[in-house]
Amino acid sequence: MREPFASLLASTPGKLALSLLVASSNPTASAFTFNPVPSPNLDLARLGRVAFAGDFDSISLYQYEGQHQQSTGPNGAILSRYPNGIFATVKDTDADVKAMCPYTRDGGYRGLIVGGNFTSVGGLHTPGGIALLNTTDGSVTPLEGLNGSVSALYCDPDAGRVYVGGLFTGSNSSNAIVWEDDWLDMPFAGFNGPVHSIVKAPNNNVIFGGEFNGLGGNVTAPTKNNSHVLPIGSAQISAQTSSGRPGLTEPQNIVCKSDPDTQGPDATWLLADNSPGFWQAEFGFGFTPTMLRLHNTKFEDRGTQTWRYTALPDGGIMNFSYVDPEGNKQYCDARCPLPQGDTSAKDFQFVNNVGMNAFRIDISAWYGQGAGLNGIELFQNDIYTFAVSEFNEPKCGGVTTGAFSTPTGPWRVTPSHNSNSQYLTADIPAGEINPDAAAVVFKPDIKQSGNYSVKVYTPGCTGDGTCGMRGRVNITWSLSKTSPNKPQSTELYQTNEYDKYDEVYSGYVDAADGFRPEVTLRPSSGQQGPRIVVAQKIRFELKNATAGGLNGIFEYDPSKQEVDTNLAESMINRAGSDLAPSEQAIVSVLSTEGNRMYVGGNFTGDNFSNVFAIDKDAREPTALAGNGLNSQVLTIFSNGSTTYFGGNFTNTQDNDTPGLNGVATYANDRWEPLGAGVNGVVMYIVPLELNMTANALESVLGIGGFFDRVNGFDGNEDFAAENFAVWVPSQRNWLNNLNAGTVSIHGALTAYTNVPDAEPVFAGSISSYQLGASGAVTLQSGNPLSLASFPSVIRPQQQQAALGKRALSEGQDLSTTGIVTAAFYKENDMNKTILAGHFAATGSDGQNITNLLVIDGKDSDRIAGIGDEMEANSTFAALAVLDNILYAGGAVSGRINNNRAAGIIAYDLASNRLAGTQPPALQGENVTVNAIAPRPSSKDVFVGGKFQSAGALSCPMLCIWNAERSQWNAPGSGLSGVVSSLIWVSDTKLLIAGNLTSGSNQTSIMSYDSSTSQFTEFAGAKALPGPVTALAPANRDGSQVWASGRTSDGSAYLQRYNGNEWLAVNDMFEPGTNIRSIQVLQLSEDGRHGESPLIDRGQDLLILGQVNVTDFGTASGVLFNGTAMIPFLLSATATNDPGSLSQVFVENPQSFFDSSGKRLALGFIVLIALAIALALTFLLVVAGILLEWYRKKAKGYSPAPTGFPTRDIDTQRVPPEHLFGTLRGGGTRAPVL
Repeated sequence: MREPFASLLASTPGKLALSLLVASSNPTASAFTFNPVPSPNLDLARLGRVAFAGDFDSISLYQYEGQHQQSTGPNGAILSRYPNGIFATVKDTDADVKAMCPYTRDGGYRGLIVGGNFTSVGGLHTPGGIALLNTTDGSVTPLEGLNGSVSALYCDPDAGRVYVGGLFTGSNSSNAIVWEDDWLDMPFAGFNGPVHSIVKAPNNNVIFGGEFNGLGGNVTAPTKNNSHVLPIGSAQISAQTSSGRPGLTEPQNIVCKSDPDTQGPDATWLLADNSPGFWQAEFGFGFTPTMLRLHNTKFEDRGTQTWRYTALPDGGIMNFSYVDPEGNKQYCDARCPLPQGDTSAKDFQFVNNVGMNAFRIDISAWYGQGAGLNGIELFQNDIYTFAVSEFNEPKCGGVTTGAFSTPTGPWRVTPSHNSNSQYLTADIPAGEINPDAAAVVFKPDIKQSGNYSVKVYTPGCTGDGTCGMRGRVNITWSLSKTSPNKPQSTELYQTNEYDKYDEVYSGYVDAADGFRPEVTLRPSSGQQGPRIVVAQKIRFELKNATAGGLNGIFEYDPSKQEVDTNLAESMINRAGSDLAPSEQAIVSVLSTEGNRMYVGGNFTGDNFSNVFAIDKDAREPTALAGNGLNSQVLTIFSNGSTTYFGGNFTNTQDNDTPGLNGVATYANDRWEPLGAGVNGVVMYIVPLELNMTANALESVLGIGGFFDRVNGFDGNEDFAAENFAVWVPSQRNWLNNLNAGTVSIHGALTAYTNVPDAEPVFAGSISSYQLGASGAVTLQSGNPLSLASFPSVIRPQQQQAALGKRALSEGQDLSTTGIVTAAFYKENDMNKTILAGHFAATGSDGQNITNLLVIDGKDSDRIAGIGDEMEANSTFAALAVLDNILYAGGAVSGRINNNRAAGIIAYDLASNRLAGTQPPALQGENVTVNAIAPRPSSKDVFVGGKFQSAGALSCPMLCIWNAERSQWNAPGSGLSGVVSSLIWVSDTKLLIAGNLTSGSNQTSIMSYDSSTSQFTEFAGAKALPGPVTALAPANRDGSQVWASGRTSDGSAYLQRYNGNEWLAVNDMFEPGTNIRSIQVLQLSEDGRHGESPLIDRGQDLLILGQVNVTDFGTASGVLFNGTAMIPFLLSATATNDPGSLSQVFVENPQSFFDSSGKRLALGFIVLIALAIALALTFLLVVAGILLEWYRKKAKGYSPAPTGFPTRDIDTQRVPPEHLFGTLRGGGTRAPVL
């Protein structure tokens, strides 16, 4: 028997990864309101380009309240989208959302109906897997009344009703029902199998598709009724007013007797003489009994005359039917009779089906001297098998083949808590989970062969508090004697918050010739421990008989109050009855477009397979081109004239259209592939609107399912897809193949719906970020800020089998990946970006690049780097450039020019190749360079880390490479430890941080004066609570610093030295915080914060790493303003784990303490300066005139006469020789007039 479609849908898809273009325009409307967070108001103008490096594959700026770095996990959520394109979690669910639709009634929109196999929405218990979400305020209303799960919804706005399909019972219906502000049964009361899809056909009738072949209830009673004995012997049995006589007092005497007719000591229970009393049994599980069998006693002529049965804990008195001695059917409740002197079995049938977990037999009258009983048995029709063996059918009282289970592994019995029975729990230790570490084999007692529904019950995780530890289990079964060694299997998630059941199989179960069906539960492989696995019970339900040709599809006319029993009157019903296999066809999906309805699933028909169409007013189904598809269709999405199909097919049925691998389009009676499809199964096709070009929204399709690669085609290489990819119809290509900045999404999109006057709402398990970029991004200025990727693409580095990675500094783990360190270099007319760490990449010439790459901005972003000269397991941790030579250090080793290189290498940025002169290898155990710092205005390069010597020179932890003389020098003696940071705060003063020892003095920070070659302990650094792993100046001259590290208990600390004392930042970090670097950033004038003793008003401290912020969660970058940690950057890895940032790097690192303020343009500054100069000149002239006037007035000067004198004047000309005569003799006399 094939695995049913419901089983395929039972587990959440694995991790998905896709990239979507960032929409530059905000949505016009949204069903939900998102509050933006204030801008950080950073003043970055003087820094030039600003970028971040780390271990991540997706990254976002924190821009809206509710953004976080944690995904929704594997369970699911209802999703909307922030204005920046990121998916936003509206409400978490504890399992998949499979269908959604807007509920409209009486002309008004009531909210969003959400259906799935979840048991809670937003932490609120939602039994039956269905709820109403108010998209205005986000409130959730459970639609109580169903028991099971929902797979399909159709909201009919004209009728004001919602058609609901799935695997459930409710009201008087099974698997299909109507919601109209309350549950309403349809005339046919549902189906005898699950419903997968519901649509309104072009003729306005409602069409149901699924796995059913009959109308009405899902299950029927076995032909051998009351055949399953409840294990009263395992219950807690008690009694009141027992006789006290030896051998006749114990209430257990009458349970599980081989011969209930025997009586006497140890075989009979007696009450005290002439006294009423009761006999009670309390079980560790719930049950619904159908028959009670009592054996009266006649010991010493005693016996029970009248009794009643009380169901517990409700306390209701049950009604029974029975046959009296004359053969007449009678009824009783509070006083049910037993005959005197007759020890034979008397059967009492329960009139009502009532669940309970205990009962009490109250005896009110007796024969002779007192009451008593010889035997008691309780029966049910339900076929349950429990993981707790004691709860299974006892092998006594004539039962020889009762149900049983066999647990193996570290199982323990867990109280029922909020569930209806106790269950087994196994604690799986840390590490890769071994599926054989724990298992439970269930063997039910099946009395007759037939079609059964097999369900696995899982207790909720809220009761035992294990939600964070639950995972996946693998269910396998063998149900037929013809293939006992070929079990089928499926996976189930056990993360449900409340009790649930999953149907894992629907079909024929063999019970003939002694065959014993079995079902096995064990943890799934591919998980990391520690995990909690639970096992409670399974159930086999015998399904109803068929209903005259119904086969997976049914047409319902809502205008009729009765269902036409002649199914052949409907062409749609008739089309289903003609499908093969008969009465076992699976209709997975229905979809309508215009006057056509598509039917997809797993079936064959007349000239078609797995898909066909039904046109309006047609008399026969229509076969599609190629006779359909060659395997099951699981999803259909119609978009105008083009219809998209997803499933596990690879071609048309006639093998005429290759490349239809899992996904295809159908238009103009022609099949076409989407590229060349995927290498697996497509289960979901979700439409999305994204901004592709010129701010124009365009429709794209999210393709999800079970695959790990998208196949290459037409010159496009195949690429890893992690179960999700995006198809761009207008480009006829996958988004991954298009060169564009992208939003990144990891997870699963399982459903979507349009909402009136608002943006669509989605469902799935999602981790979403603004940008898909690996290892490094640039920060783009503007309002708001934005992120952009570098032109390089890095990928994980393959480990060498014989080598392991080394720690980058003391206390670090061995798993540092991604980009650890980076730098810009723009001296000597260059424009280089250097990225280094532990990764692989491909250069512009197709060459392999290992752990260090260089992007040349002057040469069209040409990519070069280090090849196989260095071992692939190397990790670079520090960079510095001096005179075009890049010095790169870390836990690195290799061979350059046939010479060993270790700890540090030199790379010529001018020629883009390793330098001809290399520093001799550093020596020591686990050599690591953590910091490189060229001394300003010199040729000395200071190198710090963990090593003992450089070449033949002893210089532990700190050594000097002189680039001019190409030799190592030691800065001093008596040093040991590990250096984590080196910072020059002047031309001669170097700050050194780490785990340091100078002579006998141990400290965390020291200063070094290069002019005197002297080391000095930094003030108070010895008192820091642990070694320093990150250091940053707090002011321009370095007299104040920020320091971070880990305390002895592994927790992160952060402190500032203010010039006088160290000030600690307390109660800001949760456990798990790992601070990798810190840096002071300046704020704009309008971004200044309040006063704080920890930081200046015009500064924020940027903290990078994995920062677990109190009351927020993990962020990759936060800004500290002296009083609060404000999330700034969020990131994730390709495996959907939290990312980590290692460094901020800028073009002008010397400008971190420069503030741009509000500056005028240079031209205005020149004009203002000129005006000031002219004004000053004018003032000086005026002042000079006034001063001269005052001086003359003070000396008594008067104006000279302006008239000529009246006396005659000799105007005779003076001869030239008289005038210049003195010049000839060089005399000093004045000329004579």
